[in-house]
Amino acid sequence: MNSNWQTEIKAVFLKEWRTEMRSLSGILTSLLFSVVTVYAIGFAALSTKLHGTVIAGMLWVALLFSASSSLTRSFLVEEEQGTADLLRLVARPHAVFWGKALFNIFQNLVTSVILSVLYLGFTAATVTMPWLFVVSLVAGCLSLTGAVTLCGAIAAQAANRSMLSAAISVPLLLPLVALGVSGMRISLGDGSWASGGMASVVGLIGYATATLATGPYIFAAVWKS
Repeated sequence: MNSNWQTEIKAVFLKEWRTEMRSLSGILTSLLFSVVTVYAIGFAALSTKLHGTVIAGMLWVALLFSASSSLTRSFLVEEEQGTADLLRLVARPHAVFWGKALFNIFQNLVTSVILSVLYLGFTAATVTMPWLFVVSLVAGCLSLTGAVTLCGAIAAQAANRSMLSAAISVPLLLPLVALGVSGMRISLGDGSWASGGMASVVGLIGYATATLATGPYIFAAVWKS
């Protein structure tokens, strides 16, 4: 407990990294869901010109599948394997949350970039505002990671942890999806920056800030109980 915050966060991050590199279960699961989802959407839209809103909505469906299939496991697996008590001894709850959240952010960003490139290629979508698409994707990934990680942390000690994590994530994800779809559809040519693009970007950044800022404190309260 004489270590500083940076050391503890780095240690938890490296633990997650080494665990993931040993099995590759989270990355492979995310990529598998992503590729299958993108292929199914691309096949369904074959020879069909899709509307910008439809493209944005289906892309967010793929992003949700990818994130929900792997990110919640970061906390749930600690309780399942019996390693949560060890973490309580070697690191403070805020450091545990941030270490896991930073790894989840890295994993989700990598997966989302690959998914988006494949998706745009399969659907032959035209991005009219590339900078808005990138900002919406990055801010959306941060928001999605913060929300899903927080839900996994809250439900980690429950008996039906997987089901509870999915249940409490629904009210958090609904406004996030609305903001994400709104920003991406405008970047795909369906709308203008003034009519909703700015509000979507500000909302996504605010959402990410809120979930990542309050997450450590909520997790600390649950972690100590």
